Amino acid sequence: MNEGVFRVLEAAARGATRRTEIARISGEALSVVGEVLTRHPKWFEVEGKDIRVTKNAFTALGHELLGRLPSITSSPLAVSLSAIARKRPAPRRELDQVFATTETVARRVDRLISAGELQRGIAFLGDDDLTSLGLHLSGGQKRTTVFEIDERLVKLHREVADERGFDHRVIHHDLREPIDKKLRERFGCVFLDPPYAIEGFTLFLSRAIDLLKPDGRLYICFGTSRRASERGLAKQRVISDAGLFIEEVLPGFNEYDGALALGARSSLIIARMTPRAKPLMRGHVEGELYTSRSPNKGGAEEEE
Repeated sequence: MNEGVFRVLEAAARGATRRTEIARISGEALSVVGEVLTRHPKWFEVEGKDIRVTKNAFTALGHELLGRLPSITSSPLAVSLSAIARKRPAPRRELDQVFATTETVARRVDRLISAGELQRGIAFLGDDDLTSLGLHLSGGQKRTTVFEIDERLVKLHREVADERGFDHRVIHHDLREPIDKKLRERFGCVFLDPPYAIEGFTLFLSRAIDLLKPDGRLYICFGTSRRASERGLAKQRVISDAGLFIEEVLPGFNEYDGALALGARSSLIIARMTPRAKPLMRGHVEGELYTSRSPNKGGAEEEE
């Protein structure tokens, strides 16, 4: 469910009966409230200035709230995830792989589920941290999709998904190559912990935009040291030039077993698409993307 729709519906279900009241409680503009009322006539009964929610609305809201509620708490999730993480191969520095702590992954999972992102369709551009598997371990029943260049991680993701019956699609793909047209504009959310180098950061952001629906959101892990803040400024400029609107910044949200040059932490930036959103890189891309040397190219193999 779109976040604006959810907020409007929740406000009305709490007892708000006027458009202005719904706008105030939901935090959405009056124009958004009006659009929701128009698009979902089965959810609302409008008599003059009074607005009431229907049984259909309560049913829809109930399903959405259940989908946003993790089935286990963060601490047990971290324990369950640790067992899988122990099977993970050593990080490849040439791919800028630095693993987030399991506690960080648990925080990400709670945030994504409570925001309804799993319900809207979520893709990961690389997932050496195993956040997508954490979503399933927490009780997520919706499909997750991962684009991963490292064939070792592709194998691990698929093995875990097969063993546990997760609806987890893993696509072995080098993002230097374009995203399959059939998958573009299919996702409500894309999560990425992109390369540190500005070229890799820009490419990952561009591929995320290709995947997103017009109302989609990005969760971007973004780290920079205080002694090199100009590099962070350049990445902020990329986000702006791509036509994305930053909704929220959570400093120090991600902690890593490594990345000491960045203080072993990065922020989580939540941005959303706007009508001006556009990829800054298109088609096949040549050149360096990572801090170190380039990896061998991955394929475009996919397994459902």
